[in-house]
This record gives sequence, structure tokens and C-alpha cells, in this order.
Amino acid sequence: MLNRNMLSDDIASMKELFPKLNLISLDGEVPSFEGELEICDSNNIYWDSFQIKILSSKNYPYGVPETYEVTEKIERIVDRHISPAGLCCLNIHHALQHHASTGLSITDYTKRYVYPFFANQLYFEQKGSFASKEYAHGFAGVAQFYNEQLGITNPIVATNILEAILTQKFPKLNSPCICGSTRSFANCHFTATQYLDSIGRNTLKMDLNYFTMLLSGN
Repeated sequence: MLNRNMLSDDIASMKELFPKLNLISLDGEVPSFEGELEICDSNNIYWDSFQIKILSSKNYPYGVPETYEVTEKIERIVDRHISPAGLCCLNIHHALQHHASTGLSITDYTKRYVYPFFANQLYFEQKGSFASKEYAHGFAGVAQFYNEQLGITNPIVATNILEAILTQKFPKLNSPCICGSTRSFANCHFTATQYLDSIGRNTLKMDLNYFTMLLSGN
């Protein structure tokens, strides 16, 4: 359970950093905000603003909040990383879940993910592309994440690692790695395994299913 003083500090911090986002509910210990998010450049010059809603997860701060753009200022197409209902895809869900596994305050979430997302949308309006790297849509983006962030390029290795995590059966640190290399587990895919082990099991089960389908040619 979240410390009440910590929750109060989170809310006060949000009010200080984002004064036009208003606390709309505090159901138990779950803070949600709605209002205007102003975007400024590095010189604090105003660019534009968006009407948004941030809904915290029920197990705050150990879940991933949802962010909605409510006025349809952003075109509702997949290439803008927003759903028809206005749900914003701020980052690949794996990275968000990993962060939330150790606690993700609504202030940190807004600073690290929400604000950059909308600043990037304004950049897209000007340049026709995003300033920062974006993941592909669907499972292609998941495979890209495994490749670029975790160094897992082979779907066979991915399935082996995911099966080990889901069954909690790992080699000893000095034993050969899960991937089949001659390197020790500690010096090969141990870090990637620890990262994935912090993510929800439902996500890992879906990933395993997709990698298995990929290997089967379906």
C-alpha cells in the first residue's frame, strides 16, 4: 500500500509542475488527472497545448497509467500512436511495465512519458516524422524491442528465455547460458532475463505465443 505522505507529495508535485492538470479523482489511493498540458521548448517558450486525461492503475504506483488525448487534436491513426478512443501509446508497454514494477509515480510518469509524447506530436506536425525513435506497430515492435533493448535477435533464444521465466527454471550463473552459447548465464543473457522477469506474466505469455507462431511459420 502506498504511503499516504508519498501520495500527497505526488499530487503536490503534479500541481506544481503541471498546474493546468486537475485532480479529478482519488479513489482510495489512485490519483487521476485531467486538463490542459502545455508544451514549451527548451527556452520555455510556449508551443501549444493538449487536453488530456491520465488515469492511474488500481495498484498505483506499481501499474502503468493510461493517458488519453480528449479533444481529437491528434489524428486518430496508428502512425500517430493513438487509438480511435484517444488512448496514447507513450512507449512500448514492456518498458513501462518494467519501470512500474519498482514504482512509477504519476509525476515521474507524466515527465518521462506523457510530456515527451505530446512534444513529439508537435514535432511530427512540423517535420512529418518523430524526433525520437519509434517502435514498429504490433508484434514487429515487440520483436524490435527484444532485439535492440535486450540483445535477443533469435526467436528460438526468445522462446527459451520466456519459457525459463514462466517456469522459473534458470541455469546457475556459472552454467552455460539459456541461449546455447558457451558463455556463462551470468555473462550472457542474465540481465535480459532479469529485465523480462519484472514484466507481467500475461505479457510474457503473449510474447511466447507470438515467437512460437513465428518459428512455426504462422
